[in-house]
Amino acid sequence: MRDDLPLRVASSLVGAALLLLVLWGGLPLILPTLLLVLWIGGLELRDMLARRGVALNLPLLVGGGSLLFFLSLPQLYWHFPQVPWREVALGLFLMGSFSYELLKGADLARFAFTLLAFLYLPWSLGYVLLLREVPNTALGLWTLSLPIVASFATDIGAYFAGRFFGRRKLAPEISPGKTLEGSLGGILFSFLALVVYTGAVREVFPFGLLELWLFSLLLSLAAQLGDLAESMLKRYCGVKDSGQFLPGHGGLLDRIDSLLFTFPLTYFLVVLFT
Repeated sequence: MRDDLPLRVASSLVGAALLLLVLWGGLPLILPTLLLVLWIGGLELRDMLARRGVALNLPLLVGGGSLLFFLSLPQLYWHFPQVPWREVALGLFLMGSFSYELLKGADLARFAFTLLAFLYLPWSLGYVLLLREVPNTALGLWTLSLPIVASFATDIGAYFAGRFFGRRKLAPEISPGKTLEGSLGGILFSFLALVVYTGAVREVFPFGLLELWLFSLLLSLAAQLGDLAESMLKRYCGVKDSGQFLPGHGGLLDRIDSLLFTFPLTYFLVVLFT
């Protein structure tokens, strides 16, 4: 682990710089980036599930996910707020999946895991497009960065708290290295990070301390649930990493597993609280 530490740090810095550039650029940069993430993440899911003999329907996943991204564009909700666009995309994907299996052999495992992959990857990522424009184009950058700050702070807090104080296993059958002390450290560090972050941009997040505590608690728990969900999937497939996308960090899904749960939750909380 010590041998690849410089590589991990260098990869993290490059990744963070690219992420900030994409977020700052808004929808013209975010949309193609999401399509790229969908494609790479789909490939990683396909390769992992293949080890269990499950044939993921990658073309249908990418095609349906691309349609979902398009129907998640905020402009559609501004002009036609009465239409549940994302649910329309889900319905079309379901009908397309059923039709494909009826014509191609009724592989129920392929149908079930492709539907799971659709909900896991593009359905969650689509909320990025909505968050970037809430409450408006100028301030949406801060809203979208909220789950990123909470997820990264949870990862950092859990890592160091688990390393120095970890004694009791959190989910030994899924991820033996995670501890209850690490989980609590992640929750605490996430709260402290959000206190500093939201204090700097009060015009976007006019939260009281109790609201902020509830907000950070839910986001930190969602981040850890996303991490454990990815670990469960990898354990099911018998792999250590989802891929080799980022040197020293494993696959792309390994890097975004927490965000796949905190993006949707942040959107619902922001709509509820503001």
